[in-house]
Amino acid sequence: MLDVKTEEKDGKLYVTIRAEIDVVEEEYKITLYRERDGKRYLRFYVRGEEAVARAVKLIEVLTGERPQVTEMPNGWTRIRGFGSHVDAMARYEELRETIERWSNR
Repeated sequence: MLDVKTEEKDGKLYVTIRAEIDVVEEEYKITLYRERDGKRYLRFYVRGEEAVARAVKLIEVLTGERPQVTEMPNGWTRIRGFGSHVDAMARYEELRETIERWSNR
């Protein structure tokens, strides 16, 4: 069972997941968004090598796919997933209804 909170705002879906990865419990704030072409993505930012490794592991565990990882010039790392990542997250009962409703808007 996932410990999640969701909030829809300004066309985006904000998903907060509390998870323990490698014995470190953290809260991950993931934003799901749509581009003008209708494609859906997930994105969030973390800072620090160990935090990046845990965030990537979280997405891999939740979706079965490795996310795109991009180091930003400001020291943060962007973790990005695509429509297949969003679909995989919707398999979880705690997220299914909210993601489906948001996706159909």
